[in-house]
Amino acid sequence: MEKRRSPWIAIILAVVIGLMVIVLLNGVIRPTTVVVARVAIAPGTRLTADLLELRTIPAQARPRDAFERIEDLQDKVLAVGRAPGDYIVASALGETAQAGIPANLPADHLAVAVKVDLATGIAGLLREGQTVTLIGMLSPDVLQSVVSAPIPVNSSFLAQPTSEAVVAGLPTPTPTPTPTPAPPMAPLARIAISGLKVLMVPQSFRYEELPGGSTQEQLFASARTVSAAQEGNVIVLDVPATPIEIVPGLPVNPTTLIVALSKYGSLYLTLESAEGFQAPDILTLNLADLYDAMNEDRGGK
Repeated sequence: MEKRRSPWIAIILAVVIGLMVIVLLNGVIRPTTVVVARVAIAPGTRLTADLLELRTIPAQARPRDAFERIEDLQDKVLAVGRAPGDYIVASALGETAQAGIPANLPADHLAVAVKVDLATGIAGLLREGQTVTLIGMLSPDVLQSVVSAPIPVNSSFLAQPTSEAVVAGLPTPTPTPTPTPAPPMAPLARIAISGLKVLMVPQSFRYEELPGGSTQEQLFASARTVSAAQEGNVIVLDVPATPIEIVPGLPVNPTTLIVALSKYGSLYLTLESAEGFQAPDILTLNLADLYDAMNEDRGGK
């Protein structure tokens, strides 16, 4: 009669194999804890415990500059926005030279701050990563305030002849031709530069809708944000430093152009499509020409 095998042998083998697998996985994976964002965190936010949480991950997946304790991040300022679940790393904090915006700038680009309000800043709809086109405007008043009035090329420094000089029999100076009057100076508008990436938009300038059941604190914060946006704010743009030809024969540096228009002219931001913006023809609008054309056509049908 054949002897039946004991089931304990199979059970013991299964337990031994299971323990070996656990030991092997612990030696290879080695679970560790890291600090991640509990909610979406905007750049410039001061970190607190309620914005963070701990998560267990394999040690091999842990970033080198990740944090293991929430206490180490208390009151640190975030330089790069984080989505829920993103690691909080030292390179994303605003305490190192390579953190935030400098780490994302190409070598031939500069970060430029532009002053905006609700009208020039697209009503606060701008967000990081979007691209914008700048429309620049110049007024003759600006030119008159920064330069002296030019002397016409054909103007003469000789005194004009008078009737007294003719009567006295003095030689009459040679008359000089009257200079051709220059076209009337008027404000100009033109697309200055396209494809600029938005790097930073202050939280106080962002357009946000509040639900109907908002608390008084939320309504007060929203009113304060709207008030700050109306008074004006600044956004940061990624601007290439390579010269461009703004008009034929006039190369300029985009960063210098933006700073000059922001200081002495006007800048309007326009939001580009997600596929980018390509204008077939870029024309300069002269308001004097527009006025004359509309004035001549006012009797037309």
